[in-house]
Amino acid sequence: MRKKNKKPVVAGYSSCTNPNKSGGSPNFSGQHFLHNKRAVRDLIETAKITKKDVIIEIGAGLGAITLPLAEKARIVIAFENDAAYVQKLIGKVEGESNIKIVHGDFMRGYLPREPFCVVSNIPFSITTPILRKLLDDPSTPLQRAAIILEKGAAKRFTSSVVTNPQLLSWRMRYDMELVQTLPPGYFSPPPKVECCILSIRRKACPEVPCRFGALFTGLAEYGLRNPKLPFGGAFSTVFTPPQLKHLASSLGIDRDKPVYALNEREWGVIFHTMLDHVPSYRWPKTSHSQKRKRD
Repeated sequence: MRKKNKKPVVAGYSSCTNPNKSGGSPNFSGQHFLHNKRAVRDLIETAKITKKDVIIEIGAGLGAITLPLAEKARIVIAFENDAAYVQKLIGKVEGESNIKIVHGDFMRGYLPREPFCVVSNIPFSITTPILRKLLDDPSTPLQRAAIILEKGAAKRFTSSVVTNPQLLSWRMRYDMELVQTLPPGYFSPPPKVECCILSIRRKACPEVPCRFGALFTGLAEYGLRNPKLPFGGAFSTVFTPPQLKHLASSLGIDRDKPVYALNEREWGVIFHTMLDHVPSYRWPKTSHSQKRKRD
């Protein structure tokens, strides 16, 4: 049984949000609040929450997800940028010792240094920036996430065809799965598109260790510069012709296979072959490192 505090813990920083205007905050725009209790349960169950877990919720609103989360987790850090919702949320969670309300924009907030999970019905308008904040840095200790987002975005993140090197880098470290569709009527206001629950789980044994994250991103950016190129052509300046022939044979693929159709295992083999058999001066660099070198 959780201990009760008289007042919830509230943290925050300066916010330009006007609670009377829905368009004043990037954390509010695109927000559709979930009110279906069964969907809330399904969302939380997807994340496999335990009493040891630290949970981040992005866009807590009036606490429809926050309070059920607190029953399962060690602590819930609930971000809410709208002052009016924060005041109402404070009243709802009063007495809950394991809920910390952060009044501010999640995109400007700090992530925990200890392992954490995310369970959120996120603002759809900033889906990609949120995922970048959570997934770009291989050292971020995110373990699992269950996120509600537009179904179209979830299909892109889970597609077998990957043309975006950033997404490929995420999927080398995390398994992504579209779990279930949620109809518009589960939300207020109802969105104009179907939504779904996306599961994100850190791989126990990633194909590329986290310490090689930047090196792999360089290879991914180079290989996917033209996603329709055949495997052999995409890596012709990285590997020698004999190396390409041997690599295609060991992967069991045709050299004409388009690079966008390579899966995470195949990318892992290509990367480790590069590390083991290609001189480092021929390794592709990330666009970020190239820009920094020019500067």
